[in-house]
Amino acid sequence: MKRFSRPDLHTALAALALFALLAVAGCAAGTRATTPLPAPPMSDTAELDYDYLVYQSLLHQLQKQAQEGPNSTLTSKEVNEIHARAVEALDRVLAQAPTPQLYVEKAGMFWNHPEGTSRSREALKEGLEKFPDNRLLTVYLANSYVADNRTDDAIAIMDGFLRRHPKDMEARERLGQMLMDAGQDAKALDVLKQIPEKERTADALYAMGRVQGNLGMRKAAIANLKKAVAMDPEFTEAMVELAYQYELAKDYVSAEQIYGSILDQSDSFPEARLRLINLNLKLNDPSKALDLALSGPPTKSFILDAVLMFINDGFFAQGSTVLDMLTTGNAVPAEYYFYKAVIADEGENDPAKALTYLEQVKDTDRLYPHALRFKAQLLAAQGKVDEALALAEKGKQRYPNASIFYILEAGLKKHQDDVQGAEDALKQGLGRLKNDPELTYELAMIYEVTNRRALGLAMMETMLRAHPDHANALNYVGYTLAEEGRELDRALVLVTKASKLDPENGYIIDSVAWVHFKRNELQKAWNYIGYAVDVVDKDPTIWEHYGDIAAAMGKTKEARKGYNYALKYHSPEAKAVREKLKKL
Repeated sequence: MKRFSRPDLHTALAALALFALLAVAGCAAGTRATTPLPAPPMSDTAELDYDYLVYQSLLHQLQKQAQEGPNSTLTSKEVNEIHARAVEALDRVLAQAPTPQLYVEKAGMFWNHPEGTSRSREALKEGLEKFPDNRLLTVYLANSYVADNRTDDAIAIMDGFLRRHPKDMEARERLGQMLMDAGQDAKALDVLKQIPEKERTADALYAMGRVQGNLGMRKAAIANLKKAVAMDPEFTEAMVELAYQYELAKDYVSAEQIYGSILDQSDSFPEARLRLINLNLKLNDPSKALDLALSGPPTKSFILDAVLMFINDGFFAQGSTVLDMLTTGNAVPAEYYFYKAVIADEGENDPAKALTYLEQVKDTDRLYPHALRFKAQLLAAQGKVDEALALAEKGKQRYPNASIFYILEAGLKKHQDDVQGAEDALKQGLGRLKNDPELTYELAMIYEVTNRRALGLAMMETMLRAHPDHANALNYVGYTLAEEGRELDRALVLVTKASKLDPENGYIIDSVAWVHFKRNELQKAWNYIGYAVDVVDKDPTIWEHYGDIAAAMGKTKEARKGYNYALKYHSPEAKAVREKLKKL
């Protein structure tokens, strides 16, 4: 700290040394010193330096205790006492020589404290009373609100600072990042664009690229992310985002090159390896994907993520090989048996083998309820619906607050064409789990197919008030409004939010396309429906939407393609689709 210059520190240490020497001399003289020698008076500067040294010493003890963790010899009571003494020493320093950095340090003393971030905020607000326009304190105060998921409060603080300091580009960059993290992409881009090009840091360019990517501005996103990486070649997050944007733009060669360079730099970024595995599966190179998986970190989370990628792309044998990595330890985890069951069922068409694997999942394991549900589904597929229903009932009895078993029973009842029984099962679940989003959604679907859409829509509106971030509910309400041709502005807000919450969901992307179509925004509709058929390529309704949008734009060849695929995949509205084909 600037206030504590080197000569001042030497003075303080000299005074302490002199006091120690005099005390020792007094003891050595024995009877010659009949009364203790008084400590020499310390100057204000020396006392200040002494308090700071005490604070630093106590802080070092706390840091050492945190590093040692369970191996520390200090009791929690001793730690609390050291913490209190450190705060007291720091307060004495702040009373005489306050600086923004010291207030930040005081806030840090309480950041992970049991009393929570409110104590940190007290210190930061105290600092801002003395230094009202200090950027450091302002940013840390905003961060304290972010830590408590009070993003709006954090943004308000940064907004206020920027109104007073419109030319502070570092603060503007931080506000843009906060808006990005809060999912307010359009606002984040507006803020970040106000930073002059010459003053944009790699972090600012990265944030701009991310929000532009989220907004579908693919070319602009790639351009800014390339600038960020050029500015900082070891900016891994920017490299990953750039590769991902290349993927979305279907430039798989560029994406693969970047993922490869990330792995060359460091193997401590498993997300890059997973993305590279996924990319090679898209390029139909399962052998290379398998090599990447087998040479990856031997952690359970990485292995299972990789296995899911192989399964989702239909490479079951390779997925099984990767899964066998979990058998190298002493105990085989339940996930091994569960995913082996998935592979046996979906990849080998051997439900009996799948059931054998599921029997290995113990009833004490967290996966047991999922294994129970899976067994019921396998039995139902074999025509053993009564046995499946018995398992659903067992699940309800054992896990009465688990919605999956009420939904399972409802699905089995629907399989038997017992729609009323399905409705009763879901209502039973809602009787116990009021406003449960999954149960409500499934019941709304039953109302939809039984021509009670208004009732289902009302339920979903009520559910959204309790669960405003439920992607499927947002999609349902938005799509339904579009189908009915009303409240199209709100419909767009709902489906757009749903898509941000679940960006890989092709059905939701289709809804976004359909709402734009209903709003006569044909180019946007065409862009989104193109994404939708890439993600879900065998859904007849999505292909019919593709045909409708193409026809409205005069793209006759594409419209014919959409309608033909809708018929190929057994559209429930086949007669209407054929009529559309005739009119082209």
